Amino acid sequence: MARRRSRKQESDEGGGNFELLFLQLMMVMLAFFILLSSLAVVVDQKRLKAINSLSGAFSFLPAGGNVNKGKGPSMPTPSLGGSGAASKRTAKDLTEVAKLLGLGDAVHVLPLDKQTVRVRLPEKILFHSGGVKLDPTMRPFLDIMADILRRPEVIEITIQGYTDEIPIKGSRYASNWELSAARAMQVFLALEKRGVPRGRMIVAGMGSNHPLPESETHGDRSLNRRVDILLKFRPVTDKGESSMMGAPAEHGQAPRSAVKAN
Repeated sequence: MARRRSRKQESDEGGGNFELLFLQLMMVMLAFFILLSSLAVVVDQKRLKAINSLSGAFSFLPAGGNVNKGKGPSMPTPSLGGSGAASKRTAKDLTEVAKLLGLGDAVHVLPLDKQTVRVRLPEKILFHSGGVKLDPTMRPFLDIMADILRRPEVIEITIQGYTDEIPIKGSRYASNWELSAARAMQVFLALEKRGVPRGRMIVAGMGSNHPLPESETHGDRSLNRRVDILLKFRPVTDKGESSMMGAPAEHGQAPRSAVKAN
């Protein structure tokens, strides 16, 4: 009888030890999950700060201003990082820069799709008629535009020079096509000087064979004399993560030329 009681006592003690060990294990797992949750919050905050530093690097809001009313740290909107957000933000920034610098509607910025933005610069603000030397008054705009084009989400920049159909006279360039290529190259050199990686840029001389439609010129042929800058943005997946395909080339690489005669 004494032996049976001893075994029962041992069994009761063993059961108590198991319950205690199980409780301790549950407490350890609970503490582990709390730790993981805390780390996830910290990482998410760092991610938001990193994204915000890119989105706000060239913001024209007052110091300390955010997307809402009042003061405080600038925080990205929920759409930041989504498909098309970078192109829309860039188009808005460039439009605001042009207005702040007194260029008004002369600089025309248009998102063509979720990954492409076109910046149209007419001859009247860039060059003298028949010339290729950039107007000094454009330096402030080029300075800020170069800052924007250095953003990591911009992976390709195509600079296209255009002219009208009137043959040039008294110029060292044999044709409008050569003049258009020279003008595009001048814009390329100005952006490269301001730190835009040359490996991202393509230079194209389009000549006079690509006039704007009448609905845009309204009979003003001078609007055909222009430089278009096409900005290509890094594609975005459904999860909002930028694809690593098509990464920009290094700064030291030579520019790609796509000079066209047609």
